[in-house]
Amino acid sequence: MAEPHHTAPPSSEQNRKVIRGKISKTIDRFERYPLLDIVWDQLIRRLMQRLAHVYGVSVEEQVMSKDILRFGQYMEDLPYPALLCVFQAREWHDLGLVVIDGGIAEANLEFLLGGDAEAAFDPEPRNATHLDKALARQLVNAVLAELGEAFTGARTEIGHVTMQCERIETSPQFATITRPQTPVFLARIQVDIGEAGRSGQIDVLLPMPMLEPIRRYLTEAYRGDQKTNDLVWARHITTALMAHPLPIDAELERLTVTLDRVMDWQVGDLLPLAADANTPVELHIRDVGGHTTVLSGKLGALRGNKAIKLLSDTAQAFGQPFGALAEDLGVEMTASDVEERAEARPANTQAPDDMADFGLGLAGA
Repeated sequence: MAEPHHTAPPSSEQNRKVIRGKISKTIDRFERYPLLDIVWDQLIRRLMQRLAHVYGVSVEEQVMSKDILRFGQYMEDLPYPALLCVFQAREWHDLGLVVIDGGIAEANLEFLLGGDAEAAFDPEPRNATHLDKALARQLVNAVLAELGEAFTGARTEIGHVTMQCERIETSPQFATITRPQTPVFLARIQVDIGEAGRSGQIDVLLPMPMLEPIRRYLTEAYRGDQKTNDLVWARHITTALMAHPLPIDAELERLTVTLDRVMDWQVGDLLPLAADANTPVELHIRDVGGHTTVLSGKLGALRGNKAIKLLSDTAQAFGQPFGALAEDLGVEMTASDVEERAEARPANTQAPDDMADFGLGLAGA
């Protein structure tokens, strides 16, 4: 009679190998998502332009790595010091994480406080202050705004995505957004600001459950969207159009003088005008097509300078088509435009909401 064959129980090392193999197979199922590659590329291009405009210096960015890993694994290897920014994707009803290392946090603080772009830069590790967090929040919201636009630009069917920073933490235990074993998409972006060695990393983590509503788009092969490309170019053209200078002539009065009197003019002669303080002033705006728009205004003074107060709504009608076009395309007014409007506003007038935009530094801190 044959002796029964007894199988040796698996060792603990074998159990660990089986567990690791199952985890690896689970991650392998999350094959490459072509659309995410397009999203990261668009995020880089958009963020470079935005930060260069804000900081006033050249900004170079590149994706150092794109990976899928467990959330707990990433949190174990966090760089120090770092600011952990928990954000919410409202339409997807889930949380994500943006991590800013100390180098970028210090550079952001220095530039928004008016630091010298050419000065040497050697930040030392330190605890983050309230001011660091306030200015980092503006940077993170800029990243998130461009990230939402990148998703929409990569696939129009995704629709608008609103991403907003909820809180900023310095301790990993307070920045837990999902379970440790949850897979997350990680994009590590290297940022180089200016020529004085200001550099660092920005990590963007998107948990797999967050992207579940658009997963069907992520797994499809990316196909060029001509409509999206046209939209990008339309934004560029509209931005350039909104920044185009328009010459404006202010006409107080028209005189009719005979030639013989003109020939007798000498330095110091006075030309009597019939216009008084209540006489309307005509403003002539000439566009590139040669068309002239006439506005009426009233001459006065503001802060020691001559000024003209508009009396008709023709100006609003003149700029309404351009403003509507810029709003539809999401073109923002530049900081110089806002500052010019602020200079022309009386001192007792409240500043508009756009003064608190990230592009104007501490106004939103």
